[in-house]
Amino acid sequence: FFFLFEAKNMIKLLVFFLPTIFCQMMGDPGMQGMGMGSGRRARDKEPLALKNDLPYIGCDVCEIVIAEAYDIVEKQKAKAPKEMAAIRPGGPKQERSTYSETEVNSVMTDICNRRRDAGEWLWFVDLVETRDRGMIWRGLPWKDLNKKEKAVKGANYLLVQRRDHQGPIRKWDAESATVTKSCAQLFDEEIDDLDDFIVPLWRGDFEDKFAATNFVCKELTNRRSKKERKPLADTTRRQDFRYQEEARNLMETERMMQNMEDQGMPMVMQSRDDMMEELMDRLMNEDITQDEVKEFIQATQAAQSGEPSANDDMPDFIQPGADELYYFCVSC
Repeated sequence: FFFLFEAKNMIKLLVFFLPTIFCQMMGDPGMQGMGMGSGRRARDKEPLALKNDLPYIGCDVCEIVIAEAYDIVEKQKAKAPKEMAAIRPGGPKQERSTYSETEVNSVMTDICNRRRDAGEWLWFVDLVETRDRGMIWRGLPWKDLNKKEKAVKGANYLLVQRRDHQGPIRKWDAESATVTKSCAQLFDEEIDDLDDFIVPLWRGDFEDKFAATNFVCKELTNRRSKKERKPLADTTRRQDFRYQEEARNLMETERMMQNMEDQGMPMVMQSRDDMMEELMDRLMNEDITQDEVKEFIQATQAAQSGEPSANDDMPDFIQPGADELYYFCVSC
């Protein structure tokens, strides 16, 4: 029974204080394989896409996704071992990469998933209205306004802006979810047969990333049906979400959680407040009285401050310490 959480003394106390509840959670089919708590609150707080923004970012998102996929495939292909083989049936043998169609397909499967290496780009996007560009932005738009777009007086466009992948990631919010939704729609709803792109990408038929984006966004789909973007309507009152920076270790943690899930050991990650709230609900459901809950909270607060509690008979290994990420395997 695995779970991941940020552990100060309060969380350590929870582990010591509630072993029977954890064991009961193991017996609950809805809890098996999950982390501390059901993860329900984490799922409830997952941001939803801004549907009204989707029509305005389709072209840019398509080009970004295909350019990312092209770069990843080319890098992986260059690192793969070489062999002598015919590129086409009956053709002359020549040196080529052992990189396979299956590996290209894996890239395309992962490209819209923030928890996969191929989906890293999703952590560094921002949706910016051109009327707000007087402010200081740290990123650059994927595709800036062209002359005709600039000539439209008072027009307000929605641009997809990108940050340096070496810097802090973005706090996952509704704009992140919107770009992810646009990416998913491209492959799930708009490209009839993904092999039409995977095969030529694997064979190296595209001269560069621009040829690849032109093929997918203009020929396979209608994402780039016009040269000019569609400006936001005057009546559009969209909510903007500023780029809030977060440390990169959150991205690495989510990747690790995905890897654990792939190995049959799914995990959930919740904030300390969410875990406390959910555990308090569960305590009440286990007929623990309000006074007992208050007593537990007081003991927890005392441990956090380093002060002894009147009812504190916790073991010596629970001591105040710095924030850390802990991985626990609880055997019930």
